Amino acid sequence: MLKQVYINKTVLEAAKERIAKVFDDFENICISISGGKDSTVLAHLVLSEAQKRNRRVGIFFLDEEVVYDSTITQIKYVMSMFPENTIPLWFQIEFNLTNATSYKDSQLKCWEKGKHEIWMRSKEATSIKNKPWAKENETVRDKVKGFGFYDAIENFQNSRKDTAFFVGLRATESPNRWRAVSKNPGHKDWYWTTKMKNGNITAYPLYDWNFHDIWKYIYDNNLKYSKIYDYMYKKGMGLQEIRVSSLIHEKSFKALVELPEFEPKTYDKLLKRLKGIQLGHIYGKENKLLKVRSLPKNFKSWVEYRDFLLETYPDAEKKQIFEKRFAKHLNNNYVARQQCRQLILNDYENNLPVDNKPAPREETIKKWRELL
Repeated sequence: MLKQVYINKTVLEAAKERIAKVFDDFENICISISGGKDSTVLAHLVLSEAQKRNRRVGIFFLDEEVVYDSTITQIKYVMSMFPENTIPLWFQIEFNLTNATSYKDSQLKCWEKGKHEIWMRSKEATSIKNKPWAKENETVRDKVKGFGFYDAIENFQNSRKDTAFFVGLRATESPNRWRAVSKNPGHKDWYWTTKMKNGNITAYPLYDWNFHDIWKYIYDNNLKYSKIYDYMYKKGMGLQEIRVSSLIHEKSFKALVELPEFEPKTYDKLLKRLKGIQLGHIYGKENKLLKVRSLPKNFKSWVEYRDFLLETYPDAEKKQIFEKRFAKHLNNNYVARQQCRQLILNDYENNLPVDNKPAPREETIKKWRELL
């Protein structure tokens, strides 16, 4: 179990020390950015160290096409902060992205050839438009989905050697992912790194920062940030909801509810680009539909509702994936509600994993009945 250990050092001091250690040990360095607050802070810290050492580092951005216009503005800003120390690696290549708002258009092929007239925007003049690795060496995790987002990242990293990849992961924002990467130290005894192929490592120098540390650094250094954060804050969204990401996958489609208010032009383009967008806008935060928190009136239980959704699932190939997965799960309402969520959001990739255990409420009731 991971524990919080407090030391006589600020998170900023610790992050700078970690970054300096990576520069000491690695000649090739790359920063992964998303246009969000965390990667903006990370890029500024790493580039500041590069400037001190008169070094150049790569800034990698995998463009998902269906993102806020404010995100693109932020990417351009980050890549221009230290131009003499920056190697721009802005990727605008074809890859598949899950669309949680439609069964018919369950995937978007970003930057699909022949559809440039309905792209969200034109490609950047200086972007990387073709895969810089050999086709025969390309790896694909999910043959059903095809070449996807994480495949693009993985193949890019595997095309490099002896490279340190900086990522802005924070444990407070993604505890499950941090738990997975922190089990075994990567380079040397650095618990904030993981090993990869070809002598590469991934480094997470901001892993112990919290939400307030990030914003304090942005304020203290007068950094620009995506204005979407301001819009979300003014709407009264909680800290876990205030994030910048793709607009359509199963963990972020709820952003479609406010998109016409935040960026109306982006919403109009998205309507033309992909099916299901209007559905996501109307029902993205509806408990009985896409949030899957309230059981529809016509069903007596989540188990009954799940069976109905599975029986009427329109894609036979993906239906088999769900059937095989659900056969390993417990058959109770607690698990069934989560299975309904996967079915409604078309999450055949299992990005929203089911907590497969006895229903906590039923277990509590059973316990008290035994005691009383």
